[in-house]
Amino acid sequence: MTFTFSTSSRKNGRPPLKSVSTEDNIHLLRKQRQQQASRNSTETSHNPNSNLSALAIGNREDEVRSASTTNLDRLRQEQEENLLEMDCTKSTLLHRANMLVDVLPSFEMYNALHRHIPQGNVDPDRHDFPPSYQEVRTQRMTILPTTDNSVERSPLTAVLEPENTCNSSTTHSLTNLHPLQTQHLTLNTTGQPRHSLSETNVSQIPFEDDLNDSDNIFIDKLYTLPKMTTPVEVDIRITKTASIPHERPEEQSILKEYTSGDIIHGYCLIENRSPQPLKFEMFYVTLEAYISVIDRQKGKRTLKRFLRMVDLSASWSYTNIAPSTGINIVPGERDFDDAIIGLSNSRELKPNTKYKKFFMFKLPTQLLDVTCKQEQFSHCLLPPSFGIDKYKNNCKYSGIKVNSVLGCGHLGTKGSPILTLDMADDNLSVNYTIDAKIVGKDKRTSKLNIMKEREYNLRVMPFPFAGVTNEQSEKTCLRQLKDLERLIEDRFEALNKIFKKLDLDEAISNLDIHDTDISGTLDGNEELDSDELLRRKMDQLHINNRIDDAANLSPSYDSKNMIPKENLVETELRYKFKNKNKSNSSLFSHFLSSSETGSSAAPHTYNSGLIVLSVKKPQSALPYWSPSLLRKTNRFEAKSEQEKENWQRLMNLLPEGVKKPLTKLDVNLTCIQSNNSAEHKPPEISSVTTEFVVITAKSDNSIPIKFSTELLMNENRLNELKTKFSALQKKVQEYRKKFEENNVKLNELYNRNRDQIIPRELLFTNFVSDQLNNDVDSLAGLKVNVIDLHDIFKKQIHTFKEENEDIISKKGGSNSSLATSNNNFLQATFSNGASTATKFTQQIVHTWEKVKPLQYKRDVTVNLKLNPNIKETLVPNFETCLCCRFYCIRVNIKFENHLGSMKVDIPVDVKKLRI
Repeated sequence: MTFTFSTSSRKNGRPPLKSVSTEDNIHLLRKQRQQQASRNSTETSHNPNSNLSALAIGNREDEVRSASTTNLDRLRQEQEENLLEMDCTKSTLLHRANMLVDVLPSFEMYNALHRHIPQGNVDPDRHDFPPSYQEVRTQRMTILPTTDNSVERSPLTAVLEPENTCNSSTTHSLTNLHPLQTQHLTLNTTGQPRHSLSETNVSQIPFEDDLNDSDNIFIDKLYTLPKMTTPVEVDIRITKTASIPHERPEEQSILKEYTSGDIIHGYCLIENRSPQPLKFEMFYVTLEAYISVIDRQKGKRTLKRFLRMVDLSASWSYTNIAPSTGINIVPGERDFDDAIIGLSNSRELKPNTKYKKFFMFKLPTQLLDVTCKQEQFSHCLLPPSFGIDKYKNNCKYSGIKVNSVLGCGHLGTKGSPILTLDMADDNLSVNYTIDAKIVGKDKRTSKLNIMKEREYNLRVMPFPFAGVTNEQSEKTCLRQLKDLERLIEDRFEALNKIFKKLDLDEAISNLDIHDTDISGTLDGNEELDSDELLRRKMDQLHINNRIDDAANLSPSYDSKNMIPKENLVETELRYKFKNKNKSNSSLFSHFLSSSETGSSAAPHTYNSGLIVLSVKKPQSALPYWSPSLLRKTNRFEAKSEQEKENWQRLMNLLPEGVKKPLTKLDVNLTCIQSNNSAEHKPPEISSVTTEFVVITAKSDNSIPIKFSTELLMNENRLNELKTKFSALQKKVQEYRKKFEENNVKLNELYNRNRDQIIPRELLFTNFVSDQLNNDVDSLAGLKVNVIDLHDIFKKQIHTFKEENEDIISKKGGSNSSLATSNNNFLQATFSNGASTATKFTQQIVHTWEKVKPLQYKRDVTVNLKLNPNIKETLVPNFETCLCCRFYCIRVNIKFENHLGSMKVDIPVDVKKLRI
């Protein structure tokens, strides 16, 4: 049984998987048959008419023997039908054995057994039996009349008063309990044991347990515990299917890639290699994911754990929790490798003994909503495995290099991370691991420590449930920046007000702090927390992050035609070239032209105009690209039945238009000639090239806004943004310093003329909260890396389709002269002659078409065929609180006669849409 939770310790969980077990049904059927047989034998011995029943049965058998041939055939047919039904039942049971059903585990069980480390280490055989329903009802009637505001103390005090069977030394109140100890008292009011035991009646002996949450170490603080050198070894094995006891499973490949909804099976081996028994306090098996960002200049490493799933059955507990696979496992048995299945309740590792715990995890489709404090939906999606954490465990993985032939690299051992050329620097990584930790206690200091820990790195490529790039625009990014700046300026204005009151020695009111007078709306004796008011302002700032842009933003319109614009990317080019008079013009025609126009009207010397390029942002995405070795290992045919069904189910959730990969871009060109220019032929296209732009941004604080590719690729605007928030960061530090220097006087002014007996404290966080300060630091320390890749796509001349004579000859009429002129130029450009030039014209650049006087249009088809020799790995684009990855396709169109070129960057998604 697995349990998912966030680092914020909220009571939300990821439902685990529970399967229908075939073995459980078989054991139940056998048990029922044995009980029925024993019941029949008992009835036969006590029933005086049993001999009559036996005689009737014998007569019935004689009737069967004397049956006719027709009856024998009928009996044989019924027997065959029964056999066929049994075969169908077996196949149904086999199908049900592979069926997994999501169930929601008890949060209280997780909270009591796994959220903290139990430290009592009591005798597991000493336990209190559950009360009967009558006793619970009686006890509740005793407790309810005497309840007070202390929920924990009231029931305990009510129980202690009537109980006299316990020792006086242990009948003390809750406040007198020793640390890490809580008394569990029996609810049996009669004072008599409810169960007869062969040993001493322990139900009347109070014992010490370990459920005091206030003193235990929570699982979130496991990473702060020191590591000790012990003779304990822990190993993690990932298997292709669920492990069955006494059968050797097939281990999973190190190059395995998981996606959303996939199930991870495996087991952990714990071995005590010393000749002495060793005590331990807790054993955890978790699936974790974290982001690592390192700032070398500051000497700072930031870790954000955005996923943690605990397998309750794999971790240690007093109880025997059934595994999520549904397979019947008997604790204490020896497996095929002579390992003992399960861990003992005494929490002791016997000398030279190996133990085994099975686990199973299911990758979620998205993260909990508390993962991102700014409530950005894109931050709550699973990011892909990205880079490797080379600085973990004393730079254990720093020696991994990418093999130039294979396109990836690893240590060569199970559990090693896979390094690819995904263009992530050494200071940034997104990691998924299966972690196994065994916690012990130092005998001398009685402090907890990590006896041994082991990790198994996983490679995860999540399924694209939602687009990232095309769901956000530059307008959204600028709006969020403006809202954030407005809130910061509001807080600075409040600080200036109280500093002015400080200079004038005047009392400070709530109106000065929050710009809101709450004295008339609330009771004068009721205190309203300033942090709560500021938190509400921050929540209001983050509300727009949850709302879809299409719902709260009015569409942009074309200023001329008042028509809503599509989701377009546009650029323009102004051209001007000298008008060349034809040399073969006759003298007579020239004379007539001169005489008609007169000496004051000279012919147009230059031809000029404007070319507008527009591309609609594509809804389709480029496919995820990985090294050939990874593609071969993770092909669809090599996946398990569950993984195939999961992938097909996920694909059915996508619209048909999104399932197809992006193969081309339709570029629209519009040529608008100047009014003071003679009508002329628009400039011809000499070449069309493509580039692939990779954008990676990171910060060591949570990013508060949605980034757009337009902002991240504009170096000037990005520098202005960082400069502005660096100035705000410096201003916050100055305000903080001044506030701390005058803290006593400010609090005196804040409590002046107040009726409350208890003075209120004025803090700097009442003005600039930690979250707001984090937002300023994040944008001030933002780092962006842009990489241009030129060999991702094939050249346009290598993407030609097989030509068709009808397609080549379909253009004609008024555009024949333009096509002829274009082909003549391209024939001179391409060495292959007219065939290549014609294909380039007909399939790529096409020709100019006249729309109206002085206006032409042209459609350019940019084919996007991936180069099969790509060395880089194109991971799916993502956006998290600390880092993001975006992609753009850069299209360059160059015109002849050195008139210039047009460049446009189209944001695109990279998704895992095929395997």
